[in-house]
Amino acid sequence: MPLSDLRIRIRHATENDASRVAEIYNHYVDVGGATFDTVHLSTEMVGQRIKQPKPDGWYVAESDESLLGWASARRYSDRFGYRFCCETAIYIAPDGQGRQIGNRLQQRVDQHCVQCNLHHAVARIIADNQRSLAFHYRHGYEMVGIQKEIGRMNDQWVDVAILQKIFRPDGN
Repeated sequence: MPLSDLRIRIRHATENDASRVAEIYNHYVDVGGATFDTVHLSTEMVGQRIKQPKPDGWYVAESDESLLGWASARRYSDRFGYRFCCETAIYIAPDGQGRQIGNRLQQRVDQHCVQCNLHHAVARIIADNQRSLAFHYRHGYEMVGIQKEIGRMNDQWVDVAILQKIFRPDGN
């Protein structure tokens, strides 16, 4: 069955999803351009992250066949003043790209943020990742700055774009 014919369901992630979530993320560790990680995440590490209490939230996009992507909202910092802020992430499996899965996951993460009374979401994106930047702009994020040469990949200094989205109770 073509992927476009599959029904996609967005749901809370469980520890049982940890292996596939790690597999999707580790693909991006291998190909580069979306993370500074160089070591694969283990199923156990991902399982521990998924188990974190609110305001953290993990979601997966599931078809009849498999998990095709995941998204998270995680605490930005343990410092008390940041308690209304999170950092978001979305990763789509190569066979799930181009199917609007990212849009649906982002919408669910936004709902999660509002439901958890989070006020501010941060997305840190490798600055030359134009596809991810465009995606976040379409979902209401705005650029607040570039951290110049903050990371090192492939023997080169890399910039990171910092984007933010503010959630307001009145929707404005």
